Amino acid sequence: MQVRAQQERKKRKELTPILDQILNGGPSTNLNVLEITQKLKDLSNPLFETSSLNRVIVFKYPNFDMELAENSSNYSGQGAKLSNERPVETAIYIPNDETMLQDGGYAIYIRQRDSEELLQRYLGVSAEPESESIKRDIQKLTIIDEIPSLDPFLLKATFERHKIDIDEAYLNIAEGEEQKIKDAISERVQPIVSWALGTSASENSKQSQRFVDAIWNPSLPEASLFIEAFKIDRGEVDNVFGAWKGVSFYQQQFARNRGAIAEIIKWFRSDLSVPVDIKMNKAYEEQLKMFKAHTQKRMMNVVSNINQIFKDYDSCYQKFIEDGDPIPFRSFLITSHYRYWILGYGCTSLIHCRNIFDRALAQGVRGQLTFDIMNEMLTNMDSTLSSQATTTPNLLSPSRTDTLP
Repeated sequence: MQVRAQQERKKRKELTPILDQILNGGPSTNLNVLEITQKLKDLSNPLFETSSLNRVIVFKYPNFDMELAENSSNYSGQGAKLSNERPVETAIYIPNDETMLQDGGYAIYIRQRDSEELLQRYLGVSAEPESESIKRDIQKLTIIDEIPSLDPFLLKATFERHKIDIDEAYLNIAEGEEQKIKDAISERVQPIVSWALGTSASENSKQSQRFVDAIWNPSLPEASLFIEAFKIDRGEVDNVFGAWKGVSFYQQQFARNRGAIAEIIKWFRSDLSVPVDIKMNKAYEEQLKMFKAHTQKRMMNVVSNINQIFKDYDSCYQKFIEDGDPIPFRSFLITSHYRYWILGYGCTSLIHCRNIFDRALAQGVRGQLTFDIMNEMLTNMDSTLSSQATTTPNLLSPSRTDTLP
């Protein structure tokens, strides 16, 4: 048993940070289309019409050309300039061996310049005019790229907005999660509808509910109330409504994970974060301390950015409801698409950090780790927290380095 455990640890250590996230990131960062399709009882509605696309893992990973500001006020609603770039990439992992996913394969990033050529080369996917099924598959990949994480709620909402039916097996939404998000938005909408109509909450409960429905389906007539009240360009309605749903989703998700993240930071600051075999690695003790402080700082920076966005959201909303000033709230909504991506990057990174931490601790003894496990954990955490890598991972795409080791 001890030999097997050592072999398992060795196998895990061979995973690069990017491959670790692909295989172990959880539903926020990866969609294992291969595994889900293999388990389908009814094969009449797989996610993609092209069979090769149903043998991959779709995943999200930080954009290494971007970096979050350490001063989180850059995302405030007070006229700050927000980048329209996306801090998260969408990619496809094509394993060399479908039974040994950890042995590596190819990765194609949807937004990379030569993605169409690579999709054709490695998956036989080419958007030729006569191939309607392939064009529909490429549309699905583009839709998946519209959201910053692969959380089932967001996937479902996005595909519904595009009127595309997806087998529930690919979504696997936790029971009651969708209703919680709708309830959270409904609570915020009620006073807005009252303001827009000039009536009391009790007088417009039915119209308020119809408006909540319109957020999920902007084509409903009630959506015009919101569009006119906040003077939103009709061409931006889908983005605004989609981002508002996303912000509400991440607010719930972050609230659920806040305690776990606080525990990780507390652990970093305790004696438990000193490796049990530090005396055997005395020469590298100072480097490990610096790496630990660096990773902790990155984590706290992400938390700070997330907190600032929610603070701005609540502040703008309160100014509107309590002071009757709709301008800050309108400004927040207009720029919410960019904030939505920052939240997606941040919340997803923290969830993956929690997964990495839990897996590392499972290999430790009474809450302490060995030097090697600690170093591996910090390397993986640093990679997922970094929206701008100081070093390029072993592989980002076939066009750059051939295969994921």
